[in-house]
Amino acid sequence: MLVFSAPTAYHTLVRACVIGGGLATLYGFMGFIGITQPPIGTLWWTCTSLAVCLAGVLAAYSLVMIRFDGRSGMYRRREGARAFGSTTVGPMADLDALVLIAEPNSRMVPNGVTYHLVLHWKGGKEPPMVLQQDTRALPPGQPLNIWAQPLRDRGVKYAHMLKVPFYDNAHLASPCPVRIF
Repeated sequence: MLVFSAPTAYHTLVRACVIGGGLATLYGFMGFIGITQPPIGTLWWTCTSLAVCLAGVLAAYSLVMIRFDGRSGMYRRREGARAFGSTTVGPMADLDALVLIAEPNSRMVPNGVTYHLVLHWKGGKEPPMVLQQDTRALPPGQPLNIWAQPLRDRGVKYAHMLKVPFYDNAHLASPCPVRIF
């Protein structure tokens, strides 16, 4: 099993917002019927905690993740870019290649470059998906792929696990094929 998703801390924060916001909303509703007395006004407490709960639900629906099951030879992709996201399932035989690209990115880091591991599907069955990325600062006069080695090593390992070819294009400046923000 190989899974690419948001960090565990993000998942924990989403769960805390949903559960904590839901419980705080219930506490606020109990203030309306006189069972409890929230420390701040009942209406403010209820509306704010409901907003936190809904923010957690929206964050959960917006997650992008993919899971590969080597035993069954299937993948499950969760795409959160739409209103409530979508899930697609397919055979790993549909995977085309894993490509390492380098995108000059001075917005995040001065003289920066962001390396992306991008998964492609055969025949464009699915849109490309960024599995991992790493942003580094380039020393003046150094080649674009100077800091690509750690992500390249992981990419080779992942490509071997997924049984797809790996291409290292980190020596060329390329825009990311997937809109991240």
